[in-house]
Amino acid sequence: MVVVYTSDLHGNKEHYQELFELAEQRKAQAIIIGGDMLPIRGPFKYSLQEQQNFIFSYLEPKIRDFRSRAPHTTIYAMLGNDDWQASNVHLETLVAKGTLRLLHGEKHELGSGYELVGYSHVPPTPFTIKDGERRDLLDDAVDGQRCTACVSQGSKIIVVDPRRYFASMNSVEEELEELPTARDPRKTVYVMHSPPFRTNLDRLFDGRWIGSQAIRAFVERYQPYLTLHGHIHESSEISGTYWDRIGKTICINPGQSTEELYAVVFELEDITATIEHTVFGPMA
Repeated sequence: MVVVYTSDLHGNKEHYQELFELAEQRKAQAIIIGGDMLPIRGPFKYSLQEQQNFIFSYLEPKIRDFRSRAPHTTIYAMLGNDDWQASNVHLETLVAKGTLRLLHGEKHELGSGYELVGYSHVPPTPFTIKDGERRDLLDDAVDGQRCTACVSQGSKIIVVDPRRYFASMNSVEEELEELPTARDPRKTVYVMHSPPFRTNLDRLFDGRWIGSQAIRAFVERYQPYLTLHGHIHESSEISGTYWDRIGKTICINPGQSTEELYAVVFELEDITATIEHTVFGPMA
């Protein structure tokens, strides 16, 4: 089964075009988009409307056009921390039409006996949108936020007190344990927007590790077949690789660039022998 995976497209139409061309060329059975799907380029106060417009004016017809040529390719996707969670309502309209399948908090049959489970939330960031952020570990304290903290509520963007907001939400650690139970972790693929802590996948430009400790502990405990990540765009360039291992689990973050699409293509049944990055090539 051929899979194409990418993340952090942020509404880049050229990247979406390259993604669908790649999937068509490689005859992929599945496209997986691991978070941060939508744009925020105009005035911030209109960003909810901007994302809604992108979904219906660009993404839906683009997917429909692609699937007219590749009807047997299933598209799995989820929002990330840079997407307003209210945009899920509009994506669910596409789900009802059979256009795509949403990943966050869901389990899907991927084929060949494999299951696919998604989780989109990340530990707190210095950015304004807090919809998709959670305390990482249950006992974590929340540092004061340097930016204004906002969440989406219906069609509105509202300002929140970050300490109260994070205290009112379960942590990443808790939410991971609430995910649908996998039939067999050894045949389960997890799509988690945040990479696991202290790996090749979570390196900032200054070299710091900034991934999720809760996600790392989850992978160490359950040892799934494969985990797919994003969030830290520059990590593959800083660490020099787009993959790592935690025990027996293969973990991948292709990274992302504004100039060209960063994505990976692999055969699900034999990842290490077949995986290829659109920029960095086969697994080293």
